[in-house]
Amino acid sequence: MKGKLSSIIIVMVILILATFNIQAAENNELRVRNILISNLRELPRELVMSKLKIREGETYSTKKISDTYLALRELPYINDANFYTQVEGDNIDIRIEVDEMPNALEIAKREESREELSKKTEFIISNVSITGLQSLKEADFIKDIPLKTGEFFVPQDAIDGASKLFNSGYFSSVEPKVVRGADNTISIEYVVEENPRVNNITIEGNTIFTEAELLSALEVKKGDILNIEKMDPSKNGVIKKYQDSGYTLARIDDMKLDDSGNVRIILSEGTIEAIEYRKIGKKREGERRTPKSTDLRTQDYILERETRMKVGEIFQRDKMEQTIRNIYRTGLFTSIQPNFKPSATDPNGRIIEMEAEERPAASINGNISYGTSVGFLGGINYTDSNFLGRAQEFKAAIEISDEGDQTYEISIFDPWIRGTERLQAGASIYYRQTEDDDANGTDLYKVKRYGTRWTLGQGLNDDIYVRGAIRYEDVKEYYRSGAKRDDYDLVAFTPTITYDTRNNRFSPQKGLYLSLSDEIGKIVSDHRSYNQFEIDLRAYHRTFFKDKNTMAYRAVWGTTGSETPEALRFKMGGADSIRGYDYGDFEGYNEFYFNVENRTQVTNSIQVVAFFDIGNAWQTNDKKPDRDGADKFKDLKSGAGIGVRILTPVGPLKFDYAWPLDIAPGDSKKDNGKFYFNFGPSW
Repeated sequence: MKGKLSSIIIVMVILILATFNIQAAENNELRVRNILISNLRELPRELVMSKLKIREGETYSTKKISDTYLALRELPYINDANFYTQVEGDNIDIRIEVDEMPNALEIAKREESREELSKKTEFIISNVSITGLQSLKEADFIKDIPLKTGEFFVPQDAIDGASKLFNSGYFSSVEPKVVRGADNTISIEYVVEENPRVNNITIEGNTIFTEAELLSALEVKKGDILNIEKMDPSKNGVIKKYQDSGYTLARIDDMKLDDSGNVRIILSEGTIEAIEYRKIGKKREGERRTPKSTDLRTQDYILERETRMKVGEIFQRDKMEQTIRNIYRTGLFTSIQPNFKPSATDPNGRIIEMEAEERPAASINGNISYGTSVGFLGGINYTDSNFLGRAQEFKAAIEISDEGDQTYEISIFDPWIRGTERLQAGASIYYRQTEDDDANGTDLYKVKRYGTRWTLGQGLNDDIYVRGAIRYEDVKEYYRSGAKRDDYDLVAFTPTITYDTRNNRFSPQKGLYLSLSDEIGKIVSDHRSYNQFEIDLRAYHRTFFKDKNTMAYRAVWGTTGSETPEALRFKMGGADSIRGYDYGDFEGYNEFYFNVENRTQVTNSIQVVAFFDIGNAWQTNDKKPDRDGADKFKDLKSGAGIGVRILTPVGPLKFDYAWPLDIAPGDSKKDNGKFYFNFGPSW
C-alpha cells in the first residue's frame, strides 16, 4: 500500500511540475524533440528507451509521462525515475534520471530471457506426460502442470511445470523432455525419479515430548513416499508442536536420509545456558562501551527472584512473558527487551540477554512550593524506591509550611527481604504538626504527633500479602489560645490484607488493587479505644488508544469507633481525595470517596489527566457519629478537573486544577477552582 501511495504522489508531482514548465501546452501542441536517459550505470540506453510509453517526434501529453513513469517503476531492475522537461518554442526536451537496482543488468537479462521464453510459439501441444512413476499416480500431478493438450506451446510453461513437480516434494529429480513432431506439434515428457519410501523415522534430542508424540505430529508416516516439502523444518508438524506449546526456540538442527529410506531428525530444543540482565545501551558517537556502563543499579537478586526461567531448562515463551510481567510490576523499570544469542560451546544452548531501562528512583531535592492544603512549603527530601538497588523504599524528609504544618520523618520498607519466602518489613520514626487556620475558639487548632511505626508482612503468592503494623504515638492537641485540649499516648495494631494484580506499582495500566485494613487502637492513659476499618479498591484498564490511554478508578470507604480521638478521625478534601475542596472540608467517623481518572501518555515523561471525584465524611453537630447519613451516602460532594503528570530526574510532579461542583460544608456559596501541586506517583 505504501508503494502504491508513493507512486501516486510522485505521479501527481510530475504532473504539477509539467503544468508549470509547459504552460504553452494549454494552447499549443508540443512535440517531443529529444529524450535523454541519464544516470545509467549498467543498463543500455536502448533497453530503457524500449520501455517508454512516449517516443521522440510524438505529441507530448502528461498522460504519456505518467504512463512512462509507472512502466519504469514496474521493471524489477529500476528502483525509481525522475523526469525533467524543458520547453523551447513548440518543442519539448525530456530528461529521465534513472535509479538502477543493484546488479541491474543481470536482472534485466533474466527478465528479458523470461519474456522471450513466455512468448507463444507456433507449435501445438500434442501430449503432456509424466514417466518414471513407481507408486504415485500421474493424474494427481498432471493437473497442476500449466501445459495443456491442443494449446500453443510456451517454453516458460514447460519450465514452470518442472518446478511444480519438484516443489511437490515427492521427487528427487525432474527432467522435462520436449519432442518436436513432423506436423508442427510438440510433446512434453517429464521424466521423474520418486523419493524412496520411508522405512523408519528416528528423532534425537527430544526431552519435552516423546518420540511417539512427535511422530504423530509429523505429516510423513512410515511406509509413505518421502515428501521433502513436508519434512521442511520450517513447515513440518514437529516444530509446530513445540511452537504451539510455547517452546519457541526449538529447531531442527539436521535431517538425514539414507538410501534405505531411514530418516533421522536431530532436534535442538533450546536449553537456557545463561540469563543476563544489562542496561539498554545508548552509546554516543565516539564513546567506548565498558562493562560498567551496562550494569544496572538494581541488584541481581531482585531480578533473579522475579525470573521464572531457569538455567538448564528448555526455554518456554510463557515463562519469559511471566518474567517480564513480574519485573514490570516491581515499578523499577520502564522497558524490558529480551534478546537471544547462541551458545559458543553448546549447539543446543541459548543465552537470554534481558536489556532493561530503569525508572528514575532516587531523588534528593530542596524545594519551595505551594500546596493548597498546606500553603507555601519548604523542605529537604530524599526519597528512593530502589534504595541501594535492593527495591527498598527509603524516605528522609523535613518540611515546614507557612501555615504551621511541619513534618520530620525517616522511614524504610523492604517489600521482600532477601533470602526469605516473600517476608517484608518496615519501620518509620516521625514528628508531625498540623494546624487548622479555620478553627474557632473551641475547635481543635493544633495537633503534635511524635511516633514510630513497625511493619511485618508475608507474601502468600505474587498477588496476595498480609501485614501487621504496630504504631505508638504521643499526641498533643491544642486550642487556638494555646491551651492544651488533650494529651494522650496511643498504641495501635493494624492487620492488613492486600490483593494486587497491577502491571506496574507506580504507573499501572491494567489490573486490580484491593486493601482491607483494621486499626485497633487504645489510649494508654484512659479507657478510650477504637477500631478504624478501611477498604481501598482500585481498578485500571487500557482504552481503544491502547498503551497511550488508561482509565483509573478508586473507591475508598472507612468507618471508625465513637471513641476515636478527633485528631484520628477521617479528614478529606484536597489533592488526595476530593479535589475542588480544601483538605479538612469533610471530616467525621465515616468516609467515602470515589475517583475516576482518564490518563493520556503524551510522551515518555508527560501525562495529561482528566478526573472526577465524589464523596463525603459524616458526623453530627454534637460530634457523635452520623451512621444514618453514612449508610445512605447522603449529601455527596463532587469535583472535576484536569491535570498534568511530569516524570523528572527528581521524581514525579503532579499539577491539578479542579472545580467544586457543590458548596463545601460551612460555606454559603460554591467556591472557585483550586490548584494542587504535589510530589510522588499517582494512586
